[in-house]
Amino acid sequence: MGNIAKISRTFMKAVKSEDFGKLVYSTGGNKGTFLDAFKEFNSQPFRIKKLAKEIKKTAVSLQDAVKPVLKPICDDYGVFGSRVKDIKKITGKLPRAINEMTLEDAVDWILKGKITNVVGDSYGTRIIVDDLKNVPKLLEKLRDLHKNKKIRIALVENYRGNGVNPYINGNNMRLLSEVEPSGSVVLNKIKNAGYTRTNMDLYLNDTRFEFQIGGNYTTRFGEIEHYLYDMRSNGVPDLSQLSKSQKDLFYKIKQQYVSIGNKKDKLYREYLTKIWKTLKIAEEKNKPFPQLPKIPDGISDILSAENLFKLEKKCKKL
Repeated sequence: MGNIAKISRTFMKAVKSEDFGKLVYSTGGNKGTFLDAFKEFNSQPFRIKKLAKEIKKTAVSLQDAVKPVLKPICDDYGVFGSRVKDIKKITGKLPRAINEMTLEDAVDWILKGKITNVVGDSYGTRIIVDDLKNVPKLLEKLRDLHKNKKIRIALVENYRGNGVNPYINGNNMRLLSEVEPSGSVVLNKIKNAGYTRTNMDLYLNDTRFEFQIGGNYTTRFGEIEHYLYDMRSNGVPDLSQLSKSQKDLFYKIKQQYVSIGNKKDKLYREYLTKIWKTLKIAEEKNKPFPQLPKIPDGISDILSAENLFKLEKKCKKL
């Protein structure tokens, strides 16, 4: 513990050095950069527990500051929503987030106290767009907020399933990539399980938070499909708002999903992509909730779209 404390103090002094990233520490034969030491110190269980509480507290205060800025422009085109991650979720994400920290992240944390940026989605916001034709108008409002330094657009990830139209087309992506005074990083990504959504990293007063753009049907499915995502990524699904019958169904789905072999896994991911595509097309055409694709032969019916939708927290009739 003494070595770690000494490293941490030296780290604080060295952080402004031009060669900071190259500095090396030694602890009884173990060598590494000061960034390695910083990660090692903050990855200890007692630190993870403390950091999770600090991040949650900061995210709550961020919620109060962000809402007056984003909600008014979202209200013109859809429904604004936001949430603060619970302690359990933050704690689960911290080890990986700390391990993936860059030198810039560490300096930002130490000098500016931006601990929330370690788990950037600890505070998340979104808009469920009423009419997808209004997405360009929403983006123009976001660009204006950026230009007026109300927020900063740092990263735009235009996710979509294979063959699914993204929420932001090429022209509007260029609009966001040319924002001033500092350009944002704009990425187009195809997700092999069909996830279709635009995710943004925004900053308010140098503190990062998440903003998502989606439609009504895909938002509903995204909340459900997140259970499968947690299974794929060894996450901890939050079942606290599910009824007993829904929890029973969840465990049946989990049993089948985790036992899918590679060949069937590819087939099932293609099926999930078809669901996303069906829902997205219905949103684009302003149609009622569509008939969902039939599950492929060889995949258990327990994994059907109809059963997945039964896991909605406020289950609706399809």
